Amino acid sequence: MSMAQLPDRASLEFLKKRAKVLLLELRQRDPRAKLADAQLAIAREYGFPSWRALKAEIDRRRAPILTSFFAACHTGEVATLRDLLTRESGLVRERTPEGRSGLHLAVAHVDAVRLLLEHRADPNARDAGDNAYPLHFAVGPGRVEVVRALLDAGGDVHGVGDAHQLEVIGWATCFGPTIPTDVLALLLERGARHHIFSAIAARDLDAIQKLVEETPDALLRRLSPTENRQTALHYVIAPPDGLLGGGFRTGDHYAILDLLIELGADLDAEDDKGRTPLAVAMLRGDAQAMRRLKAAGAKEPGRERVSEVHARGTALVHSVTTVHPMIRVPNVRETVEWYRAIGFALEGAHEIDTEAAWAGVSLGGAYLMFVPRGSASAEREVSFWLRTNRIDDLYDALKQRQLDRARAVLAGETPAIPEARFTGDIHETFYGQREFSIVDLNGYELNFAQPVTA
Repeated sequence: MSMAQLPDRASLEFLKKRAKVLLLELRQRDPRAKLADAQLAIAREYGFPSWRALKAEIDRRRAPILTSFFAACHTGEVATLRDLLTRESGLVRERTPEGRSGLHLAVAHVDAVRLLLEHRADPNARDAGDNAYPLHFAVGPGRVEVVRALLDAGGDVHGVGDAHQLEVIGWATCFGPTIPTDVLALLLERGARHHIFSAIAARDLDAIQKLVEETPDALLRRLSPTENRQTALHYVIAPPDGLLGGGFRTGDHYAILDLLIELGADLDAEDDKGRTPLAVAMLRGDAQAMRRLKAAGAKEPGRERVSEVHARGTALVHSVTTVHPMIRVPNVRETVEWYRAIGFALEGAHEIDTEAAWAGVSLGGAYLMFVPRGSASAEREVSFWLRTNRIDDLYDALKQRQLDRARAVLAGETPAIPEARFTGDIHETFYGQREFSIVDLNGYELNFAQPVTA
């Protein structure tokens, strides 16, 4: 029997449907037949030894058009998208290797979003990483017209089930330094409801009060494991480890803290690292939060035993091998290009044209890092990264020191040691480091880091 010629633009979805139809035929002859048998038969029909080999060939042929499609979604090139979708409307159902649809990639470009929706892109498609809709990614940056287009197309305004357990309204309120008020108003208008964390981030005391009155368990809700399983009291005081957001912590937020205490929030609840809200306040040097919690009856954390090596400190001092400055600049790409022009080498970079950009350059033994101005919470334009091979020991020693100082403050004593408040508790990052941050008396941030070994 002659083999069929695989079409140049073969569709794997079509072949999967064919395999299911063929399976029904095979089972009429052999009830034990499996889908894999039907797939193998179709693969051999086109001259391939296995279904995997057939799929690999289809993927190879489709790679150029998929690359063009996803790139056009990301950059918002509507003319290119229109041409590609005219030729192959099924592209709206394709996924990147990371598990995102074209609609996820296009959320910065309202015209591209509208075009994809016109071609029946699913506004409620979940991505693989965060189990989130395109809507989740659209709300935080304040893209109100994109949000409106997704909702008009049937987007789920609630979005329950995302990996961060914050829902769409939480992505709009809890992640960024500011809240897009027009987006929040639109979500509420379309039926979204506050949970305790979004109400806190929005500084909505009335919403907090109403939420707890209607649902007493609201105060038992916790953030996801990615956000340290924080309670509402933890969240008011500080962001989860390694995450920003929470521009509401400007001083007025102590009224929210007082309200939560009055409503019966658990003063001694622990996050996933065993820290109570009072412990978090002590580490961050937040005297107002410390005193409020203590006055309400919160228990001080017990004093941990510090090993002799911690007390001596000599071994810890020698564990720090290098220090690198990180400079906040208006434009990371232009800065890198200037330094390369005078002889520096680019050592590494991440999303160099976004607000999450980072780049490192070197010249001989010198090493500099750059991030966008305004992208971090530090108080100065320069911060410092200290590399160590004993990150946990350093953390334990500095943590105990800060807690001891905070105990003196709570006792009404004058502390004998200066403050070294934590701006980032110890955590592991997505880029493979274990790190924490403190701030010196001048507001310069010191970041201690160690690569995570497998």
